[in-house]
Amino acid sequence: MPYASTGDGQVYYEVNGEGPALVLLHGGGGNHAAWYQQVPHFKKKYQVITVDLPGFGLSRIESGRFDTGTHPEAIQAVLDHAGIDLAFLVTQSLGGYSGLSYTVNNTDRIAGLIMTSTLGPVGDEISELNAKGREQVKHLSVADFLLTKEFQAEQEERVHLFFQVGSFNQTGPGRPNRLRNSLQGSVPVQQIRDAIKAGVHITILEGGADVMVYAPAYARLRELLPEANVQLVEGAPHSDYWENPERFNAVVDEILDGAYRAG
Repeated sequence: MPYASTGDGQVYYEVNGEGPALVLLHGGGGNHAAWYQQVPHFKKKYQVITVDLPGFGLSRIESGRFDTGTHPEAIQAVLDHAGIDLAFLVTQSLGGYSGLSYTVNNTDRIAGLIMTSTLGPVGDEISELNAKGREQVKHLSVADFLLTKEFQAEQEERVHLFFQVGSFNQTGPGRPNRLRNSLQGSVPVQQIRDAIKAGVHITILEGGADVMVYAPAYARLRELLPEANVQLVEGAPHSDYWENPERFNAVVDEILDGAYRAG
């Protein structure tokens, strides 16, 4: 089992398939195992790397510091340990914080980024709008935040598996250690623009049925950052990768195909 070392512990990751490197960064309720419906699909064309961000899955933190601010270093460590010079990142929810932060600060290592289920790391007025959206859903339970009521009612086994995967984490929803999110609102819009100018493809997916989506925030981001692909996915909930893997995989496939053709 491969581990990459950071200044504060060991980062677990797995590699499947061959081709251009595709790194999958999980959300707050997941870890590397959460991508079980994506890895068999994408490994046919890509070298798929699934990572346990520090505090999640099999990764371990020596200091006990649970903070998203440590996560970009983990991405760097995995790329170096795996011998990957250039990668495309696909992130879900929490993974978008470190994914976006790492991307804009390491444009020589990242070919592109697909960020789903969050605008949280984006700064400036987007951060203020995103905070309004979070305020509207603060009353929701963890289950209702992460999964739709329809899915919970109809897919009892997969709902149970979802939370079983998350039970191996040290931090995250329902886990014993609180995760500090120092990357909240940390990436200015101009820095994203600069990364795109440097040749990095950036797509930000807006889930049409995501309870966390605050439509005015995405609308304003489209105005502020026309260089990016801020794309609406009709009907997609917060955990579309889990609830509707066929749709999620198809959307990602189309974006990757277009990005590599353009490149």
